[in-house]
Amino acid sequence: MTATFTIGFPYVADRFGGSTASSLVLAQALREAGHRVHILTHGTGGRVTEEAATLGLPVTRLPPLSERPSYSRPDRFRMEQLLAFRYARGAIARLGLDIVHANDITTLRSWAMPSLAGQAALIAHWRSNYRDSWSVKMGLRIAARVIAISRYSLLQLPAWVREKAVVEYNAFAAPGAIGDRRAAAVAIRRELNIPSNAALVGVFGNLVARKRTHVLADILKAVTHATDGRPVFGVVCGARSEPYDFELDRKIAEFGLEGRLARPGFVRPVESWMAACDVVLAPAIQEPFGRTVIEALALGVPVAVSSDAGVCELIRDGESGILCDPHDIPAWIGATRRLLDDPDMVRTMVQSAARVATHLTPAYHAARVSAIYEDLSRERRAA
Repeated sequence: MTATFTIGFPYVADRFGGSTASSLVLAQALREAGHRVHILTHGTGGRVTEEAATLGLPVTRLPPLSERPSYSRPDRFRMEQLLAFRYARGAIARLGLDIVHANDITTLRSWAMPSLAGQAALIAHWRSNYRDSWSVKMGLRIAARVIAISRYSLLQLPAWVREKAVVEYNAFAAPGAIGDRRAAAVAIRRELNIPSNAALVGVFGNLVARKRTHVLADILKAVTHATDGRPVFGVVCGARSEPYDFELDRKIAEFGLEGRLARPGFVRPVESWMAACDVVLAPAIQEPFGRTVIEALALGVPVAVSSDAGVCELIRDGESGILCDPHDIPAWIGATRRLLDDPDMVRTMVQSAARVATHLTPAYHAARVSAIYEDLSRERRAA
């Protein structure tokens, strides 16, 4: 790397999801590459602050954008975002930010005008589905570069945005030291109080309706035992988010799954819970990427993945995972049966999938993003 930059990553302190985790992985990798990285949190406490501290990233706290808690806030432009101008602009000047790297729509709306006024280059890291609103368009107009996390995500953007956009797949942090997968399996089954020989099917992520976690309930209703006689249980790991997947509650009650489908909430370390699973499912719709799929593959856990997701660009159906129409419940049931009952197929699949995960390291991702910063810096100097 020939140039270093001072970069601000703004967040809302009490909102956290897979995209937030991916962006913090990038922030840490950029810092390790020699850049000066500042995490800027609107509000005190919250998961973002905790995770940043765990990663050793410096945090600057700013006033909250709203007094309303987390996901009860409306997902649209609000006056509080406009009122953030003064202290966002002040943070840019005080920290000497060269770049503001926005990772969600709220911070894009809140930091676009301050970035322009403070002469900091705005990067819009597009990790969401596109929303056609004046505030989003304004932020994207001001953005010097747009980074889409998949071609799926890129193609949702208007043509004028795609002209200044590139695709960079999310990196993932290498799995922590979990020891043998068998040890994780024993520990998690003991914690869930389920049989030691149980086959465990997992879904990971916030429990928002779009994630379609309730598909796991349909599967457990149909698949009570694997072919080898093992009882099949399920686990859903993630915090409740709005709009909540009420279908999950309804189906658990209707199918009588209270004893077979566990909901421990947000878990840590998540890799131990993933490693304990025999199968990981990702049944979401309109999924810009799907980082949990890559994390599972890196741990050697086979996956069934919604075909309505950006991560499908990295998965070969039947080779490194099984792709399913998100609304085709029989397909999900069939995929789960295959992954539980065909160890030879799973072994081949896991070996193929491991090659996918090796190309998504934080260091590689940071180098690619650093090159975007350098290219942008050259353009600004020449202008």
